[in-house]
Amino acid sequence: MNKVNNIELIELAKLDQLDRTRYDLGELSEQELWKRDYKRLSKVYELFKENKISTVDDHLNAAIVFQHGRNGAKERDPNASSMAVQMMKKALELDPTTNKWLLAAAIDRDLMIRKEPQIYGTQYIRKSENALWEFYTIDPSKISDEERRAYRVATLSEQKSELSRMNKKKLANLYAKSKNIDDILIFCREKTGKETEYDITWQGITRFGCQLMRLNKDEEALSIFELLVILYPKEYDPYHSLGVVLVKLEREEEAIRAFEKSLEINPNFIDAQKDLKKLKDKRT
Repeated sequence: MNKVNNIELIELAKLDQLDRTRYDLGELSEQELWKRDYKRLSKVYELFKENKISTVDDHLNAAIVFQHGRNGAKERDPNASSMAVQMMKKALELDPTTNKWLLAAAIDRDLMIRKEPQIYGTQYIRKSENALWEFYTIDPSKISDEERRAYRVATLSEQKSELSRMNKKKLANLYAKSKNIDDILIFCREKTGKETEYDITWQGITRFGCQLMRLNKDEEALSIFELLVILYPKEYDPYHSLGVVLVKLEREEEAIRAFEKSLEINPNFIDAQKDLKKLKDKRT
């Protein structure tokens, strides 16, 4: 099997996520997003037919595009969502340490597109563009909370808090008003721990930092993640995010320390384990 990641798939998955960031910032219309999704989907189908999807990352990148696949119009494509599940299962088969949440989300999304109840609880819907998010119908009898945790999915009771967080405004919306990262940093410092209409949980701030990285605004992302570990010093995921942007900025010694801090808080965090090993292997 080819062990070299498909460059075209890497780019297609990157563009998929970048377009979603641009949509969040109001730089891309929903209709244009759908058109781009359809073009990417067509290309990934071609690569699949040509047997050019082989590595773990290839399957993950293909799944990202397949899960957002459309049939050329607004409607989701059930064939594409089924392919996303297939790609994720293959990725896990090739590497059992792959993030299982991605498979749970692919399965739930496929069920939702087929108008069947989801089983894990990863999918939300809203009835109009300005409406609040709601849980998509779930069949709680199919999967236990223990299984949800194994797939890094919130338990049913925890999902209520997640829904509340989703219905807050995103930092990307605030950033779109001024394009000034200092405004966001000040806002987060002043408002963290207080009631606000914006999502400034560590998850919400992490999401924004990742969006900046997709826009190649790595120095701005660094400032966000540096603040994040100050605001949430007991959370392991922010240190991992800090390490990721430090790697991108080629500040490897600092990245190693960030990954090690993440693992100090949670020694079982596989993402940090993988990234730390990759970085240390590169340096030996």
